[in-house]
Amino acid sequence: MPSPDATPLPPPLDALFDGRGFRVDAAAGTVADHDGSRLVFLPHNLVRSLHGLLRAEKNAVWQTTFLQCGIALGRKVAAGLDAELGRLDQPVLAALPLETCLVFIERHFASHGWGRLKLDLTDAPEHGLVSAQLHGSYFVEVLADAGEFVDPLLSGILQGFFEHVSGQELGCLEIACARKGAAHCTFVITAPDRLAAVAPLLGTATAEAIIARLKS
Repeated sequence: MPSPDATPLPPPLDALFDGRGFRVDAAAGTVADHDGSRLVFLPHNLVRSLHGLLRAEKNAVWQTTFLQCGIALGRKVAAGLDAELGRLDQPVLAALPLETCLVFIERHFASHGWGRLKLDLTDAPEHGLVSAQLHGSYFVEVLADAGEFVDPLLSGILQGFFEHVSGQELGCLEIACARKGAAHCTFVITAPDRLAAVAPLLGTATAEAIIARLKS
């Protein structure tokens, strides 16, 4: 169930995140979501092992791999929501108000255990910039020994989702990470070239300073 302060969704859209989506068949050894797609629970040790293996190859490899996986996953999440909306005789994501799409991806993060996500459109009209705060990141907890930004998969999910919704090429960059001492993880979504210009500031400038640079 959503947290008490979560933005409500009107029926029938609220049924998409009503907490009854997973079906466990212990006899068959399967777990499935609401549409019958097979699921597995991802143990912490598997994520730690993948991170360690890829990081041993080259530090940037694990981040690039997780980011690309996240982008593909974000697009599939959006496409899956479109299919569910069609089943409910509702408009697809691209035809809904952006504020409603934000609630969808916030609910998706929470219902899949990634953390508590809150997106902010304040700077979107004037600066073409969407920001997001993530509290309780799964990867911050699991990769406790990593001394770096640890949420590239979640950056990818946000990028893939918003590219699907907008029909535009976008990027998503984590600009502050709780694993590096920030109060929460912060992401920004905008055009890729704008993000490339501020990427050298990561780890040295605050999230507020990077957002101010993007707005200048």
